[in-house]
Amino acid sequence: MDSTFRIFAAHLRTVTCEWSYPEHSHPLFEVNLVLSGSQEMIVNGQRYIQKPGDLMLLSPEDVHESRAAGPERMTYYCLHFNVDERLLRELLFRSDDFLYTEYSPLTRAIRPSLDKLIELTSENAEFRLANKMRTLSVVFELFAGLSENLERSREGAAGSKMNRIAAEIAAGLERYVELGEDSSGGEVMEGSEGIESEDTSRETVAAVIEGLGYSASSCNRMFHNVYGMSPRQYLSALKLKKAKLLLMEPDMSVEAVSARLGYKDIAHFSRQFKRWTGEPPGKFRGKFHI
Repeated sequence: MDSTFRIFAAHLRTVTCEWSYPEHSHPLFEVNLVLSGSQEMIVNGQRYIQKPGDLMLLSPEDVHESRAAGPERMTYYCLHFNVDERLLRELLFRSDDFLYTEYSPLTRAIRPSLDKLIELTSENAEFRLANKMRTLSVVFELFAGLSENLERSREGAAGSKMNRIAAEIAAGLERYVELGEDSSGGEVMEGSEGIESEDTSRETVAAVIEGLGYSASSCNRMFHNVYGMSPRQYLSALKLKKAKLLLMEPDMSVEAVSARLGYKDIAHFSRQFKRWTGEPPGKFRGKFHI
């Protein structure tokens, strides 16, 4: 199992009735839970009112703004995260709902996890390794609750044409990364912003969608609607994750990892890995092996 997630920020905050936060978006999922008072949130032009116990579930790039909606102080908890598990991303992006009331099945399923996270990450919580491990465990409980309830509430949608095409593209890109070969026969070029060069990644995606019966623009649009990113972005993320996993293998040198990922020149791989992570592959590997 090699699914990964990242918690970018979480905070518990009490604000006055004059508080507001301007319109913005970000490339992260967000859970926003109101604990007391009321909050008005406008998401993609639609207005919602959160009462105590209600939560908002937002996807990357959703445009939103918020403000206190009552005469009293308002307390809320906000969690920003990302996850690369493909099926979970599909479930999260498939929803047209943003507001889940206090007694909705989804809120009832994940509220215990959110309460545990608030307790474990509060200012009074002692920083101990055991608490860090408990926090990781609670995050997986949260994802399990989201997955189970989103699957139950959206049964049948996965069989849609758009979801089937997107899943086929994703599976093809995953097979390509597992093979570790450049389907276009080209060499990874210096100066690219992804693990592959722009031309190579475009050719790889084109090879994967060939024969699906839809244009490249249609395939890109369907894939983005289902997973919240383009096929090329998904391919780059897969190769970066694969690079990290291979570098953690004790029996694989940096040179072997570079070759396994389809690079003809280790220098290209090293420069690209540093662009993406801020450190060369040898330094990353050194964290796990002496």
